[in-house]
Amino acid sequence: MNGEAASMELHPKATGESRAASFYRLLRSELNWYPGRPILVLRMVLACTFVMFCIIVFRIPGGVLGAYSPLLISRDSFRSTKRSAAWIAGACTLGTIEVVLGAMLSTGSPFLHLMWVWVSLFAVFYLVSIMRVYEAALSLGLFITNTIGIWDQAVTADLRLRQTLFMLLAILLGCLVTVLIEFVFSRAHRSGAVIEGIEERIAIVEKTLQNYISGWADSGNLARDLRRYSTRGIETLRAYINHAEYSFETEQRLLTAVILMGRLVDLCLPLVDNKYASSPADENLCHVLIQKLRTLKESLANDQAAEWIDLQEEHLVHNPLLVEIERTVELLSESFSQTMWDRGENRPIASPRRQNFHFFVSDAFSGRKHFKFAVRGTLSAIACYMLYMSVGWTGLNASIATCILTALPVTGAARHKQLMRFGGIVIGACVIGFAAQVTILPQIDSILSYTFLFAAMISIGAWVATSGPRIAYAGVQIVFAYELVNLGRFSLTSSLIPARDTVLGIMLGIGAMWLIFDHFWDKSATESIRDTLTATIRQIADLSKSQLADPSIQDKILESNTRDVIRNFDKIWSMLDASLFEPYPKAPSEEIVLQQARRYLPRLRALLLIKTGLIHHAIASEENAPDALAIHAMALSRQTLYQLAQKIEGGEAFSPLNPTLRLDRPASETQGNDVTTKRLTTSLYAILREIQIA
Repeated sequence: MNGEAASMELHPKATGESRAASFYRLLRSELNWYPGRPILVLRMVLACTFVMFCIIVFRIPGGVLGAYSPLLISRDSFRSTKRSAAWIAGACTLGTIEVVLGAMLSTGSPFLHLMWVWVSLFAVFYLVSIMRVYEAALSLGLFITNTIGIWDQAVTADLRLRQTLFMLLAILLGCLVTVLIEFVFSRAHRSGAVIEGIEERIAIVEKTLQNYISGWADSGNLARDLRRYSTRGIETLRAYINHAEYSFETEQRLLTAVILMGRLVDLCLPLVDNKYASSPADENLCHVLIQKLRTLKESLANDQAAEWIDLQEEHLVHNPLLVEIERTVELLSESFSQTMWDRGENRPIASPRRQNFHFFVSDAFSGRKHFKFAVRGTLSAIACYMLYMSVGWTGLNASIATCILTALPVTGAARHKQLMRFGGIVIGACVIGFAAQVTILPQIDSILSYTFLFAAMISIGAWVATSGPRIAYAGVQIVFAYELVNLGRFSLTSSLIPARDTVLGIMLGIGAMWLIFDHFWDKSATESIRDTLTATIRQIADLSKSQLADPSIQDKILESNTRDVIRNFDKIWSMLDASLFEPYPKAPSEEIVLQQARRYLPRLRALLLIKTGLIHHAIASEENAPDALAIHAMALSRQTLYQLAQKIEGGEAFSPLNPTLRLDRPASETQGNDVTTKRLTTSLYAILREIQIA
């Protein structure tokens, strides 16, 4: 498939689809069921509902943040949940100390109180920019915002202090409940959860190969499912394996299979994105692979050792990705084969080691970008604060929270988040919250009925929150808005003032962000895409340097670097979506960057996986002498990728990288190489040729 067609496939507007139809397709795609989603929603609903129950029963003031905090805590794995909860609890505890000390020093002086508010807001925005655990910085920002509102009230200092401490108690309760629920679910998972996860991924790979043969009849849904599995990764399955009481042999076998399945999913994603046309040889190989995957799935379902079938025939396939897919399927089948373990040739893949975790980013106190970010955010929040305090409308303090929650370095991403916050608040407060107040709440006369209603309403927002990054934040805000309206007091709320003030406060915050934050030292999504894309290309070019490390850690370094590159790919795709929320029309140079990103990303992903396969094969090879053919391929790929990075940095339009660049295997170096090296280098040359002429 040529570059023009690839670009058309990746541009929704190029298909001539109406905005309404495109929006409906987006919602249907994002809200559709996927494996594991109901359980994830259940965990969120249980945590929020249990915290709400404790808040109502024990009448804890300021409980909104406590019931909201479970949605901020990471659920990638139980380890990440514990770390995220600990960070949120620690940040809010330190925030409480800062609030109490600052309030004590500024009591009785309006000027000192104003200085304390300004300094606190600057510190919050600076921490949002430099803290590695983003949700902890957001929790601290929300806590500071609410305590500023408390200490602005004309009440006694004793009441202000008690409300501040109760708010901290609610947040700590939310963190504790979330960790306990995640612990229960991590321990109570079914013994076959790992096998089921592998079978689900085998099924999606099988579906990809079938679509490849049939000419991509269902490529839209397939790309969505593959991207979701790729984003979720394999950490949950790894956590299941680590928590289960498997024997050493079974544990190593499952870890190996899980890693290989993650790689298979990553290989299938560029296959769908590029929408290659299949050749007869490709179709024959796909049929063989599909049959092999089905055999493997049946063996897993019957709890039997898989039959190790070696594909002796060298298929002269047209698509270079199929070569690595075939090799990975071979390794997967081998990992489940009893023969492999009987021979004692297994090479255990250790669990990911724990690395030293740093609180802040590396340039936290040296990079000027963090100071600029904090100044932009602080000016926006101060403008909101001064406006609503000057008119005596303290109910608009949601404007400061809006500035903190939607402050992102990239303009388009910030506007996307602002839109999602506004839409989520309107749905949660004005639609769901108001409807519940008018029709359901007057009929409720017990805490049990209220709990069921609360859980039902939260489940709506939680289902949206478990969607993709395009609309997930709206679901979080739906939950927050409903809790804000219904947990503000311990009685039936008949007034619409809280919902009105919340919506108007958000509008004020968005207006301040657009007028101030987006016009001081702003950085467009296009600039971020250019910088991230060129850095990622150079990172792919230098992947072979992992072979220079100590042999015992080469695999780990290669896996870590590969995951970093894949995360950068996801960031670039997110920034491409965010660029739609920036002003139009764009400059020609910016349009060129966006087109280059959409055109090169699928090919770069394919190149990454082929190259890592070649490097991994070289690392695992028993021969100590370097392979001349592989060395030539690596050098050529490095040269091509560095030229591509220079081309993108220069903002050049589409043109061949270098017409004189030779992308053929030297005939003198093809003798004596093993079959796997020959096939992988052939695939690497094919991908490089596509990049050169794109």
